[in-house]
Amino acid sequence: MKKTISIVIPIYNEEENIQPLYKELSKLIKLEKKYNFEIITVEHGSKDNTFETLLKIRAKDKQLKILQLSKNFGNADAAIEAGLQYSSGDAAVIIMADLEEPPELISKFLRKWEQGYEIVYGIVKQRSKNVALSRKFASVVYYKLLNSLTGNIFPENVSDFRLIDKKVYKTINKMEEKNKYLRGLIAWSGFNQTGIPFKRTKRYSGESKAKFLAVLKVALNGIFSFSYVPLKIVTIMGFILSIISFLFIIYQLILFLIFGRGQPGISTIVVLISFLFGMSFIIWGIIGEYLSRIYDEVKNRPNFIVKQKIGFK
Repeated sequence: MKKTISIVIPIYNEEENIQPLYKELSKLIKLEKKYNFEIITVEHGSKDNTFETLLKIRAKDKQLKILQLSKNFGNADAAIEAGLQYSSGDAAVIIMADLEEPPELISKFLRKWEQGYEIVYGIVKQRSKNVALSRKFASVVYYKLLNSLTGNIFPENVSDFRLIDKKVYKTINKMEEKNKYLRGLIAWSGFNQTGIPFKRTKRYSGESKAKFLAVLKVALNGIFSFSYVPLKIVTIMGFILSIISFLFIIYQLILFLIFGRGQPGISTIVVLISFLFGMSFIIWGIIGEYLSRIYDEVKNRPNFIVKQKIGFK
């Protein structure tokens, strides 16, 4: 009996990219004849004709299934999570809709899966020339920082483009935490995993939806979801500030007792107050990040809401 592969595609305002991606996936499906495939597209709040384009493809190919979420829930992770919740394959492949990631690489993912690997992820070895140097540099720095804070559990330069075995995505589906950082959860889950390097090309059409603030939010989520180091830094900063304050008090006493005067000028006081207030706000900001995650857990709101399902039993 043929095994089934679920291909999960989060889609947001990708009207012009859907048909080319579908053609590439169709070529892959024809080559991998020993597998059955289901294509699960997750449309999450598109403002263009993405949903209508998906309906046209669905009318011709029943392998394509459509999940329409009620809105955009902030990033692609919510859409990926929804797709994995509705997957039924023996393995699931996550791929973006912009064609920056080569669909033909899925065949290599399958070969590794056949060898016994339960997680096969794509490693970005070369980014598109259209990506700004600042973005490339920030990506390198982020992974270095993330790994230094989390004990090196994350492979560097991995993308969401990956294959995960059914036992893996079923395990991830059971995790009810909010603010899920899926890349992190998949890596953290253990299992037998390996990576395949690939060159990321220019997106087929349109502009990247990964804007700075959205990327920053995901990056911070990765750090705060998998590391307590920021809280430890807060403790260290508080300890250091206490020592500095204590030494400054001693300094003032020495000035008074020996020279009979205090530190001249108001500028010193202004600088110290500004410094202490700035550090205090940083400390409370870090604590606030963890408190907001606790608050999300207490509210227990779903990470996504499905508006309609097309093609699912």
